[in-house]
Amino acid sequence: MEYYLAVFAGCLIYVLLQLNQIFNNPEFSWKFYFKTNIVPTVLNLVIGCVLVFAREDLVTIYPITFISAMMLGISGQALIKKLSNIFDSKVNTIVNI
Repeated sequence: MEYYLAVFAGCLIYVLLQLNQIFNNPEFSWKFYFKTNIVPTVLNLVIGCVLVFAREDLVTIYPITFISAMMLGISGQALIKKLSNIFDSKVNTIVNI
């Protein structure tokens, strides 16, 4: 159970860091913030919980501990957001698809 809480805590840390980064922006709106963060957060929670659920099977590849479960929550969401920015035509990136 504590591993699931670690994934949730990692997601929460990342969401709060994103809020801290954009909150002082004069164009900040809660609607846009939730719109851009809800899908990556839910996907990250699902993927992180699946990996924690299968931790006995993954022990030879990568042992999941409390700290690594928290890092799954943080880095997973960052990766999902970066990938969604690449595929979004409204966001200017160097690598657009």
